[in-house]
Amino acid sequence: MFQTSESGQDKPNASRSTDKELDAPVSHRFAFAGETFLALRSGALLHPDQGLLLVADLHLEKGSAFARTGQFLPPYDSQMTLALLEADIAAHQPQTVICLGDSFHDVDGPNRLDEAVRSRLRALTQRLAWHWITGNHDPHLPESLGGKVAENGILEGAEGGIFLCHEPGEGNSEVEPEKQTRHRAEICGHLHPVVSIPSRGRTLRRKCFLVSPERIVMPAYGAYTGGLNIHEPALAALASPSSRLLVIGRQVITEHPYAGIRRPKR
Repeated sequence: MFQTSESGQDKPNASRSTDKELDAPVSHRFAFAGETFLALRSGALLHPDQGLLLVADLHLEKGSAFARTGQFLPPYDSQMTLALLEADIAAHQPQTVICLGDSFHDVDGPNRLDEAVRSRLRALTQRLAWHWITGNHDPHLPESLGGKVAENGILEGAEGGIFLCHEPGEGNSEVEPEKQTRHRAEICGHLHPVVSIPSRGRTLRRKCFLVSPERIVMPAYGAYTGGLNIHEPALAALASPSSRLLVIGRQVITEHPYAGIRRPKR
């Protein structure tokens, strides 16, 4: 079961992928905080037992935001991101979707949505139990999008619950001190983790999930989102000797020990 804390809006073993792995599954099953999850090649996270799909950092309308500053990108990022999300929903049939913040690139992003995209999004938010968790790019979201808006949430589970938030560390900052151990584990976004892996004389840059005993940092889901290398200080500070990387390849997801990935040469 998923619970939210209402916002101010009053709303409510590692292997390297190869070309021969074309028939391998496009998801990776793993355990976290006593729960079983599926990491999807799209960058989403599925909790099959609860029919729950999590995505982070869609950054819808990033293209139109850049256009306002004279940096012209093809204006199709929202269509592409929404099409990917629709495909995940069709394939896995979740009852609940939770967006972990920065769903829009800025607070005016919802107003710039193309009407066709807006209609497709509204169809999803009306059909499913939809939750928008606010982020630093979208601290306010309009009611017209549908769904419920919250600053964070709790995924109830075997080990007392998993805190759902946008930025890493919000779990312990938002929960009363006497309850911090109960909701110590968290799933978050914000940092857009990517990894560089040597392969056949070149370096592949891939999105990844950073999984530690106490935290999952989700990759950015959006079509135009960049990434932060897992060795940069903000992400390295969140890793531990037991941390794992679930690396999203073109055909498969592979698991690697964080400690086994060398920092790329500059």
